[in-house]
Amino acid sequence: MNTMPLFYRNFIRLTFFVIALFIANTQAAEAGNRKPMPIKGGFSLVDETGKKVTLKGYRGQYLLIYFGYTYCPDICPTSLGIIAQVLDGLSKKSLNKIIPLFISIDPQRDSVEYIKEYTDMFHPRLLGLTGTVAEASRAAKTFGVYFAKAEINPEDSTDYSVDHSSNTFFVDPQGRILEVFGHAPDIKMVRDKIEKQLNR
Repeated sequence: MNTMPLFYRNFIRLTFFVIALFIANTQAAEAGNRKPMPIKGGFSLVDETGKKVTLKGYRGQYLLIYFGYTYCPDICPTSLGIIAQVLDGLSKKSLNKIIPLFISIDPQRDSVEYIKEYTDMFHPRLLGLTGTVAEASRAAKTFGVYFAKAEINPEDSTDYSVDHSSNTFFVDPQGRILEVFGHAPDIKMVRDKIEKQLNR
C-alpha cells in the first residue's frame, strides 16, 4: 500500500511529460511554416563568468537556446552534441553572428563554475547560464519549456533527475523565435536553416 502514492505521482508526472513532449514536437514540426513569434517575457540569469545577463541584453544577436541540466544522463548531451556539430559546420561569418546558450533548469546543482566546465566540453562558444530556482523557472516559462524534478533517492535530496522537454530555440536579433527544433533533429537541416537566415 505504501507504494501506491508513489506510483500515482510517477504516473501523473509521466502523463504531463508526454503531453508536454507532444505539444513541443507539434510546435517544432510547424516551426518552419509559421511567422517569427515574438517572445513574451524574458529572463535575468548569471552567465558562466558570473556576469548578470538578460534576454533583452542579447537583442541585436541571433541566439540558439537550449534548456537542460549538467547532471542529465543522455538527452542533454545528445542535444548539445548536435548543437556543437551545427556550430562547427557553419561558416566563420555565420558563427560570429550567433550566440549559443545553455540555460540550466537545475540551478540548485549547476553553479557558475560547474556549468562553465560542462559547456566547455561541447563547444568553446557555448555559453552556460544559471541563477536561482525562481529565475530558472521564469526563463523556462518564457519559452514554454516543461521541467519537473523527479526524486530518485528519498534519503538524499541532491540525488535526483529532472524531466524536461528538449527543444532548441533559434531566436533573431529582434527577440523573436524563428525556429523550434525538436529533440535530435537532422544536423544538416538545422545548419542549413540557420545559415540561410544568417546570410540574408
